[in-house]
Amino acid sequence: MKYIKTYKLTALLALLVTLGSCNDFLEVEDLDEIDISTVYKTEEDLTLALNNLYFTLPILDIEDALFNQDADQAYIVPYFWTDDAIHRNIANSAGTQGSDYNWGEGTRSLRTFYRYQDIADINFFLEALPEASFDTESNRERFAAEARFFRAWIYETMILAYGDVPLVTNTIVPTENPTRTPRLEVFEFIISELDEIDDQLPLSYTGADNGRITKGAVLALKSRAYLNALGWHSNPSALYAGAEAACEEIITSNTYALVDGIDGFKEQFTPASDLVSPETILSTIYVEGLNVSRFALQVSPRDVYKGPEGSGNNQRRPGFTSDFIEEVQTINGLFPIDDPTYDPANPWVNRDPRLEATVRLPLDEYLGTNGVDNDIFLPHPDYGDTRDRVQGSNNNPTGYGFKKYTDYYMVNNIQGDADLKVIRYSEVLLMYAEALAGQGRDAEALPYLDEVRDRVGMPKYADIGLPTVTRGSTGNQMIDAILLERRYEFAGEGPQRWFDIWRYKLGSQVIGTVYGIPDDVNLPGDLVGPKYNSSDLTIYQRVWNEDYYLLPLFTNYLDANENLVQNPGY
Repeated sequence: MKYIKTYKLTALLALLVTLGSCNDFLEVEDLDEIDISTVYKTEEDLTLALNNLYFTLPILDIEDALFNQDADQAYIVPYFWTDDAIHRNIANSAGTQGSDYNWGEGTRSLRTFYRYQDIADINFFLEALPEASFDTESNRERFAAEARFFRAWIYETMILAYGDVPLVTNTIVPTENPTRTPRLEVFEFIISELDEIDDQLPLSYTGADNGRITKGAVLALKSRAYLNALGWHSNPSALYAGAEAACEEIITSNTYALVDGIDGFKEQFTPASDLVSPETILSTIYVEGLNVSRFALQVSPRDVYKGPEGSGNNQRRPGFTSDFIEEVQTINGLFPIDDPTYDPANPWVNRDPRLEATVRLPLDEYLGTNGVDNDIFLPHPDYGDTRDRVQGSNNNPTGYGFKKYTDYYMVNNIQGDADLKVIRYSEVLLMYAEALAGQGRDAEALPYLDEVRDRVGMPKYADIGLPTVTRGSTGNQMIDAILLERRYEFAGEGPQRWFDIWRYKLGSQVIGTVYGIPDDVNLPGDLVGPKYNSSDLTIYQRVWNEDYYLLPLFTNYLDANENLVQNPGY
């Protein structure tokens, strides 16, 4: 099993991190020479190694730059494995994003969660920990708990993506070729690990440790694990009950809270919320000079302000689909097509406020390149010679851009400095509602669903009644409403929609041809007329295959380990 290493020496020889101030949590320490026989011996060594494990968390990036260095360990956020978004380079993106659903065992992005180099680092760390000398003995247990969290995190995503995977919990030699462990056994290992470590971590940190793994992060991951197993586990009642218990413990701890209003929502995607927001349960901490984000560069219109030190053209790579845009409710809690007050000539008026906060919409104003005057986003081809129109080969293909994690206060928009909020409190509230609804306790679930809606000024379903979801329905009206809310709340920021489609097997209902803005330039919110599509529509006709609920094992892994067996259909 050649892709499993007993340790990753290069990680120690590179830029490792030490505890810093409470403002930036991690500072960079340059280590020029390390002898492997002398490391992992002291608390300082283990601190360096543990902080390095934080880089196993997802990064704020459309296309992970790590592909250029170590494609096996790149971390792609699957924005485009859903019905809500698409990448502009769909014709050739199977190698880096897989957003055309033309999948096979050679599709590079589909190996993004098969992370045995990270597992090897963690196992090596845990085996070195008992013999290392510690000045603060109480840190030994906490260090182990944090490392075990990262291992559980990686395995949880692996079993969602690949099903059976080798369960490796100790260091092994490169010639070992373990077989795939049954999915259920790996799942039970994940839950048992999280059960054991949740009381070994604090509810919160202060000072230099602010931002480390907390008990809340452990419980939130546990809830995700229970719910993500719904797509394959034989006992959904036990899964819903497990998720309920984990979320209830978070909620009753009174450690977290939503920040009021749509401005509170928007703030979650700016540095203003970093390490201080009561919504943040788990985040990937920005480290100056080390894990800067190219996100704003990747998603923004060409003429947006780039900062006083900005350079180069913005890339406009992703776009939301018309399916997502047209299913975002009006302020009356109705789908636009069902609301008699909806005006297709002014479609962005009186919509869920999260639409404007999430999507770069046609006719949006934004700060222009000079940092003084406003520009207007004009993606329609009939607006004239604009570099943001959908017909341009270097623009997003739908005319609806990504907007979260973009602002006009960065020094350089190729060096974004916001933390990626990996798990927010609103997700816990919605997971709790889902767990209750899955057990038939709709009346108990409703207040938690409505709490998320009420924060941004949307009407409570307790007052207007649940929506009828006809596209992508689970057959349970309450769960449908919760999944719809998850689309609104988390669009363009993480893998939540991917989770939802996979665990409720919605692929055949929601994955299909992608369309963009309406053809009618005078009706930017036209719901019934023709819509823009690529001149090569074939590549936008995404076709769902039931085999896709398991990703293929990358061909290099199969070649390296004769004991691995490919997933069905590949």
